[in-house]
Amino acid sequence: MNQRDNGRLQSVEWPTIVVAIACWSGWVGLLVWHDRLPSIVVVACFALLGAWYMSLQHEAIHGHPTPSAMVNHVLAASPLSLWLPFALYSESHLTHHAVELTVPGIDPESFFVTQAQWGRASRFKRVILEANFTLFGRFILGPALGISATLSSEFRRMLHQPKRLTVWIPHIVAACAVMWLVVAAAGVPAWQYLFGFCYLGLGVTYVRSFAEHRVAEGNSNRSAIVHSGRFFGTLFLNNNLHYTHHAFPGAAWYRLPALTTDIGAAAIAEGGAGSYSGYIEICRRYALRPISSPVSSLGATVTSL
Repeated sequence: MNQRDNGRLQSVEWPTIVVAIACWSGWVGLLVWHDRLPSIVVVACFALLGAWYMSLQHEAIHGHPTPSAMVNHVLAASPLSLWLPFALYSESHLTHHAVELTVPGIDPESFFVTQAQWGRASRFKRVILEANFTLFGRFILGPALGISATLSSEFRRMLHQPKRLTVWIPHIVAACAVMWLVVAAAGVPAWQYLFGFCYLGLGVTYVRSFAEHRVAEGNSNRSAIVHSGRFFGTLFLNNNLHYTHHAFPGAAWYRLPALTTDIGAAAIAEGGAGSYSGYIEICRRYALRPISSPVSSLGATVTSL
C-alpha cells in the first residue's frame, strides 16, 4: 500500500495511472470516431468523460498519482473543460478543505447563501436558488450558476490583483488550442463538445457533490457518505465517500472504500450530513424536492449574490 511521508507520495499509484490512460484514450477516441455515432451518444459520452476528467483532476490536486508534481500536472492540468484553469480549481478546492464547510462566502464550493442575500433576492432568483437544491435543478442549473459565479468572482479579483492574469492568459491560449483541436482538426461540432464535455460534464460532477455537504442541527459533521456501485465509484473516483475523503484527504481514491469501513464513516455521517445507499435513493428523495434550504444559518458577510 502506498504511503505518504510528510504529505509526499512515495510511489506511483498505478490504478490512477490506468484511469488517466483510459480517460485520455476515451477523449481521443471520441474525437476520432464521433462522426460514426449518433449525436446523443457523443454528447452523453462527452458528459461522462468531462466528469471523469474532473475526478482525475481532483486526484492530482491532492498529489496523486506520482511523487512528481510535474507528471501529475501533465496528466490532469490540460483545460479540456475550457472554462476552469487547473490552478484555480486547485486553489479553490484546497481552500474548501481548509475552511469551515458550507459557510457562504467562506467555503468556495458551497451553493448556500446568507439570510441577507436571500432577503435581497428577487422572487425569480429565489426560485432558481431553491431549484438548485433539487437534484435535477443542480444537474441542469448548477453548471450555469457555478460557472457564472466563478467567472464573476475572478473578474472582481483581477480588478484588484492584476497578477491573476498570469493564470488566465496561458489558460485562455491553451483552451483555444483545445477548441481548435476538437473542432477544426477533429471536426467535432462545437455544440456537442461545449454542451457535452463542458456543461453536462460539470452537471454530472454536481450530481456527485449534490449531497456531499449539509448542516445538520446538533451535529458538527457536514460531510456525507453516498454508497455506490462500481460504475459511479469509478466515475467519481470514490469521492462520493466524502466524509472519508475529508478525514483522509491524502488517501488515494481506491483506498477510500476500505477506510470508510475501518472508521465507520457511514454511521458517523448518518447523524450529520447523511448516509445514502446510492444515487437512486438521492434521486428518489430529492429529484424535485430540495435537500435543504439554500439559506444557511452560518455566518459570513458577503457583498453580492
